[in-house]
Amino acid sequence: MTLPSGLGLAEGMALSRLTFEALWLLQVSVGGTAGQLEVEAYVLGMLNPDEHSHDVIAQAMNEHFLDEGQAYPVSYWSATATTAT
Repeated sequence: MTLPSGLGLAEGMALSRLTFEALWLLQVSVGGTAGQLEVEAYVLGMLNPDEHSHDVIAQAMNEHFLDEGQAYPVSYWSATATTAT
């Protein structure tokens, strides 16, 4: 199965089937410092992450997809910033 590219955090989360706790641990493993509730709020759109936080969460999801044999479907900050304008 090929995943679509250019996904936001919420779309990537839905496709990943990760729990918020698992995503939080993954983002910590790639250098993230956000707490578990912050990660959940960023993904759900309740808080707006800064560029670094967004990219770390996207990287954590993308590494999960890579481990599952998929590409990197979740967009990084620069990609979402240019498509949002």
